[in-house]
Amino acid sequence: MIDYSKGRYLVKNVAGQLVGQIDNDEYVRNGLSLLYRIDGAEFYSCDGTLIGFLDGGRVRSSAGELLFHIHSE
Repeated sequence: MIDYSKGRYLVKNVAGQLVGQIDNDEYVRNGLSLLYRIDGAEFYSCDGTLIGFLDGGRVRSSAGELLFHIHSE
């Protein structure tokens, strides 16, 4: 499993549009706004709602729907 807290990554939606960035921590942010949090293989909204699971650079819902792609910057 990739440790996203050790590096810079871009998070894009399934259409390829930039959603936010991970910058050496466990948060996806858009500018100063925190959008999502990564905890191990789980992907959460910042209010603590489970959004999905990390799967080799992808975030999938619990139903298997592709939600986001995570790429090295």
